[in-house]
Amino acid sequence: MRKLTMQDINAYLDGALSDEERLEIETVLARDPAAQSMVNRYRRQVDELRRIYDPVMDEPVPENMLSLLRSGSSKNTKD
Repeated sequence: MRKLTMQDINAYLDGALSDEERLEIETVLARDPAAQSMVNRYRRQVDELRRIYDPVMDEPVPENMLSLLRSGSSKNTKD
């Protein structure tokens, strides 16, 4: 049986796998209760982080930060 890596788990939880890869991971999880338990723990952690931090994505970027980014990006384009 294949052993899951953190890369596998992260890609699975992020929905970044092809259908074939997802099915392969789900087959491993169906046969390995310890792996399933670990994925469930990570899923709860990811869900909690999204609950906490996703609202920040809807906040406007402060003008002083935009100014800094604009001035920094113009310096980088001159090089």
